Amino acid sequence: MTIPLASRPAMRAWRRSLPSLLLALACAAAPVAQAAGPAAPEVRLRALAQVAERSIPEARSLLLAEAPAFTKGAPYAVHLGYLRLLRRIHSDAGQLSEAYAVDERIIALAGGAGDALHVALGSLGRVHKRLNDNDPAAAMALLETLNARYRALRSKEFEAHAEVAYGAIYNTTGQHDRALRHYLRALELVQGQSELWGPREADIRLALARLYVNSDNAVKALETTRAYREARSGREGQADAIPPRVEALMHFMDGRAYVSLRQLPQAHAAFERALVLARRYELRWIEANVLGNQSDAWLKAQRYVEAERTARTAVALSEEVTDQSIIQMVNANLGFALYGQGRHAEGSVYIDRTAQELRKAGAMLAVSNILAEKSEAQEKAGLHKQALQTVREREQIQETLAVERRNKAFAALQEQFNAKERAAQIERLRQENAVKDAELHNRNLRLALASLGALLALVLLGFVSMLYRKSQATSRRLAELNAELAHSSAHDPLTGLFNRRSFVDRMRASEAASNDCFTLLDIDHFKRINDQHGHAAGDVVLVEVGRRLNEVVRGSDMVLRWGGEEFLVYSQGVSEDRRPLLVQRILNAIASAPVVLEDGTVLQVSATAGAVSLRLGSGEAFGWEQAIALADRALYKGKEAGRNRGFIVEGVEGSAAGEAAGNERELQLHLVLPDMYWQPALTPG
Repeated sequence: MTIPLASRPAMRAWRRSLPSLLLALACAAAPVAQAAGPAAPEVRLRALAQVAERSIPEARSLLLAEAPAFTKGAPYAVHLGYLRLLRRIHSDAGQLSEAYAVDERIIALAGGAGDALHVALGSLGRVHKRLNDNDPAAAMALLETLNARYRALRSKEFEAHAEVAYGAIYNTTGQHDRALRHYLRALELVQGQSELWGPREADIRLALARLYVNSDNAVKALETTRAYREARSGREGQADAIPPRVEALMHFMDGRAYVSLRQLPQAHAAFERALVLARRYELRWIEANVLGNQSDAWLKAQRYVEAERTARTAVALSEEVTDQSIIQMVNANLGFALYGQGRHAEGSVYIDRTAQELRKAGAMLAVSNILAEKSEAQEKAGLHKQALQTVREREQIQETLAVERRNKAFAALQEQFNAKERAAQIERLRQENAVKDAELHNRNLRLALASLGALLALVLLGFVSMLYRKSQATSRRLAELNAELAHSSAHDPLTGLFNRRSFVDRMRASEAASNDCFTLLDIDHFKRINDQHGHAAGDVVLVEVGRRLNEVVRGSDMVLRWGGEEFLVYSQGVSEDRRPLLVQRILNAIASAPVVLEDGTVLQVSATAGAVSLRLGSGEAFGWEQAIALADRALYKGKEAGRNRGFIVEGVEGSAAGEAAGNERELQLHLVLPDMYWQPALTPG
């Protein structure tokens, strides 16, 4: 099994030996540097950056040992430069948790100094953390938010980092064409802005090579690494200027490309070159990745003893660097190596455990790939019955994935088609109405000028009356279509509830009062309902929950589908002592009775809620966007506390300045439980 090298563009995202930041700092602090001599902080940072290009462990050790000189009482620019260099070294060494921790320090430091650019750059690290946690949807949501918030900075550095982050997310989700566009845009920005601290050109080239391997274009991957080496060797005085980390990763990507081309001798030669560099410069996470992919190459050659030996070495090393993707890869490879030697029971333990971990993480495409390899191994071993069972299990996963993709694509196309049809029909009716109005006008003129007898006048009047009635009918149909279009644009097509757009329009049209209440709900274990009973059952649950909410709230309240399995209830004029009763009434309405499907399956359904008003007990006031964000945080606390409950935000501790620095303010919460509290469980059906 091959799992691509974990996407780390933000962790290796800043270019050259020292940022332009330190260059400017060196000029601004020239008198200090002259007075302090060669040991001035900015000069020392520049030296440590050069050390990092040769030896990451040595540079990391020196940076940590000399931290007080760069942080305690140091100027802001020196402190910031130190943190950025420390983060780069942590990420280059594959120490992800340490790199993410430094991101938070950068956000706090820059926020306190009012430096929006470095708050933005540090926040991009949070995007990559979510991606590394196997949550590309959350990573994309945060990236879109950051991009909208900080686009006005017009920073090429932020723009380049954002492009790399988009590329990483699309590469992870298999949307290779989109990923390629973003990576090429990032490369264009870097090449056109030589003064940028990051992202580094080498890391973008490596990301492109990885993308080409993932999209089955191994030849293009080899061309990418070869072109980078040739460009570096062609620069005067820089024939040996490629850093060891970059050179090791280039050989590693070459090895993966050769494996894809089934050129295994060349693959092992490239892997060995990468291993020599990784071991010489103590690049342990690169060594673990190389060993994992090398064991996969031995598997493809059916040399199971070598595959087992390499995988066992990689297992110990991957656990040392604590990289989950590498651990899963090498454990699966170890299982297949044992299977190939006839040690089926022993091998199945490793394979099934890895599949289970991936399943828990929601990586169903990776589970499908493991099952495909497992069925092939069982077939080769003569275990035909087990192989058939594995194939059927994989087919179920593929069918689920295909249905989800097809449903999403069909829904999007259907909505697009319906919108075009409605627009075309309205336009045709408008044109027809205009023609009829013109005809009616002309007939009335001719009637006024006519000097014919009473019989002719009656005929003309009858004809005009017919045209008038037809025009009226056309006008009524046009009004009906306009009303239908207005309703469709303001309501969710599945549940018939208001949608997010209608709510935003209402908030913009009228100012909410301080005692208005926002209650955000999320159906508990909704994914399990879809997985066990199908998406049709999930749709039934959504419709029924929407119906119950409409029944239990006041006529003046607004119930809307916020998105997915989330609902929002906007209640006007709710006093502080009535809010718990409102939330409890909503929870009771959802959990009081099960949902019965058409086939008789009974589903116990509950929801978790977060509620807040525009003015808290402490007197602090919020806009409706901030109120919903607080309700979302309260809802998340309810999920953590066990679901089937609600939390009402009664106060917020901490300062707004701290929040701007990236520190979330603590919530004061009031717990609300339904009358009959129970832990939701799905009835098999």
